[in-house]
Amino acid sequence: MSPYQFFRLARLLLLMLLATVFLSLARGRPVSRRRRLFVLALLAVAALGSVNFGFFHPGRGHVHYWDAFHYFMGAKYLPELGYSRLYEATYAAGRELGAFDYVTQLRDLETYALRDATSVDQSAVRSRFRPERWEAFKRDLTYWGPHINEWRGLLQDHGYNDPPPRALLLHLLLRGLPANTVTVTLLSSLDYLLVAGAFVAVRWGFGELPAALAGAFFFLSSLARFDFIGGSILRWDWIAALLAGLSLFARGRGAAAGALLGYAVLARIFPALFLLPLGVKWLQGRLGGARDPVLSRALVAAVTVLVLAAIGVAAAGDERSHLREYGVKIQRHSEAAFVNTVGLGSLIAMHAAPWSQGADGRVYVAHGALLAARPSGGVTALAAALYFLAALPLILRARPLESVMYSVPLVFCALSLTGYYYSFLVLLVLLPWRDGGADPLRLVEMALLTAIMAVGYGFELVSDELLPLFHAASMQLALFFLLWLGFEYARRLRPNHL
Repeated sequence: MSPYQFFRLARLLLLMLLATVFLSLARGRPVSRRRRLFVLALLAVAALGSVNFGFFHPGRGHVHYWDAFHYFMGAKYLPELGYSRLYEATYAAGRELGAFDYVTQLRDLETYALRDATSVDQSAVRSRFRPERWEAFKRDLTYWGPHINEWRGLLQDHGYNDPPPRALLLHLLLRGLPANTVTVTLLSSLDYLLVAGAFVAVRWGFGELPAALAGAFFFLSSLARFDFIGGSILRWDWIAALLAGLSLFARGRGAAAGALLGYAVLARIFPALFLLPLGVKWLQGRLGGARDPVLSRALVAAVTVLVLAAIGVAAAGDERSHLREYGVKIQRHSEAAFVNTVGLGSLIAMHAAPWSQGADGRVYVAHGALLAARPSGGVTALAAALYFLAALPLILRARPLESVMYSVPLVFCALSLTGYYYSFLVLLVLLPWRDGGADPLRLVEMALLTAIMAVGYGFELVSDELLPLFHAASMQLALFFLLWLGFEYARRLRPNHL
């Protein structure tokens, strides 16, 4: 058994234990001190398990060098590189340093097509840098060089994709920092502090037991785990901001909550869908004459953050923010086909595309076939609209904070995101809690979702092939969301529900 298989098995068993805890709580008995201590111990083991029990990336250490390279170099040199020249500059600098003679192709980040490496105009690349910045770029590259084993693969990845406001903020943080062991170790440790701070806020906002259970689920998730992007640079700031913002909302701090929710949108765009139910609740209050000052302050603060960010990006100018270039690149990114995405569109495409088997026995789908099988944007938009209409009566009857969780299936229907973004599934475990309690049916929902995460690890114990793994994850979540919506309507029909 490989180390990764051992870690998966351990997390699978911990998830099944967590699912059992949810089911036992659904029986409605008072939570004893012994059970609370058990849940806290489970949280501690889950947190340790999330970083592979202290082994991090076995054989490679704490830092995820591949991902951290993109976020460090892409942000630090954003003014010179924009969103489309990171690989060209890396290749050109590498050739000056006597490396990359074996690299024959790299990805054109404007078209997403592969191109001949010799077509890179190295003098044109250098001309975008001041001499001292070019020398700094090369010095930074000498740090990353020995830490990345497969530069051929890295230079065919898909570049640096932070939205311009977030990219400019990260640029301000990194522009004067050299790449070395100290800076990269510290930068790649920031996510731990942010997530820890977020769960401190969750404990303050929701209580010890909900925070511990939600934290255990978060750390053990089979989709959002350390293996994928752990040890990179500020990859979890958006979910930390989302969790802390909702916790502040729970304690009536509307303005601070809205500011953090606005930041989550700036960092990853799609969290804007989590604001949609809050907007519905605000409109409902306005029409019904029952205004919620906390909700109003939260929405005003979120909009203010977004407007100020837009002004800041405009003031920076396109030559620094590369806003138009980002728009083109993200369009190319959305048109590409990836096997590690989860969502309704991904489910449809992987189901419709023909699967093949290679000589090594591994299954795959040709990229062109996967592209051809993708549903049109109108199909997923219609599915998202139908889901929203189905969930609208539930949103209207929910408390504002509780309503946010109805956006989780909306994200699944509307978008096909890379699997690790599904850390937001923790909202389905956290938001149903109120005054330290949760409806028994919702605890059953949590147990079911937790069991699905365990099944994900079970698939990986049999095979670690990405295509069937992420296809299964999309199918499981689609089924879960149907059952979850049914549970939500069932509990609304019961009297005296929480």
